[in-house]
Amino acid sequence: MASSASKRKTISQLSRFQFLYSAESLRHHPKNEHIPEILILGASNVGKSSFLNALVGKLDAARVSARPGKTTLMNAFAVGPLPKIPKGHVKQGEKLPRYSLVLVDTPGYGFKSQASWGDAVWKYIKARKMLRGAVVLISSEKKLMEQDKWLLRTLAEANTRTLVVLTKADKGGGSWTERCSDMAELLRGELRKISRSAGNGWREGSGWNPDIYITAAGMDRMPKLASGGGVGGVRTSILEMAGFDLQDKEVKKKDETITYGGPVVSFDDIKWKAR
Repeated sequence: MASSASKRKTISQLSRFQFLYSAESLRHHPKNEHIPEILILGASNVGKSSFLNALVGKLDAARVSARPGKTTLMNAFAVGPLPKIPKGHVKQGEKLPRYSLVLVDTPGYGFKSQASWGDAVWKYIKARKMLRGAVVLISSEKKLMEQDKWLLRTLAEANTRTLVVLTKADKGGGSWTERCSDMAELLRGELRKISRSAGNGWREGSGWNPDIYITAAGMDRMPKLASGGGVGGVRTSILEMAGFDLQDKEVKKKDETITYGGPVVSFDDIKWKAR
């Protein structure tokens, strides 16, 4: 019989971030009946790998490449501790998942992206019953692209909860606070316009998050942003989209930087509580 220390170690290992699978198309995604999924979307040069590494608190969770468009498959990652699934929701003989949340990273669009990219993502959004929301990454060093607008409209039409994150705040020169604040306002205006045309309940606060978070790989070089980097706020919003309540929010909002400050905690440091 395993010792109590051994059991604790095993449970701790099961709660850590881990790679699950890669999928070329919808039929390659395994069936999921219990665990909420969050989709991560963005252009091929938006810094998705760096974002994912910061999000889960690991340097090598996703490989960072200088070449845009390196990710060609949808990659799923497991996050969080053992899930609490109500009795009667698990079929006899069904293997229980050992994580509480699935993050699905998608290929970047806009640079040598395959023509089938939009079709594959649309099929995933429409078919996955456990999809609870999407994180859209948009580079703060560039103007809003037509592909970005198309993606936001697609999520609105599918009535998929959406969180927008500005990346690369340390790039582009000038005052990052002014540049990012201006772009955040531009995005809110675009989201409001899209929600008016959607007409399906995809509205500010219920369909899309009015808080637009700011992130940067070079956070330590940026005044005010420091180690907060918006990542704590992104984690909180992801958990809320996925259907979790935080017992203790370990981050506090800083209105002046449109971000969250305080310690950047890992998902494993958060007390999870299903709604």
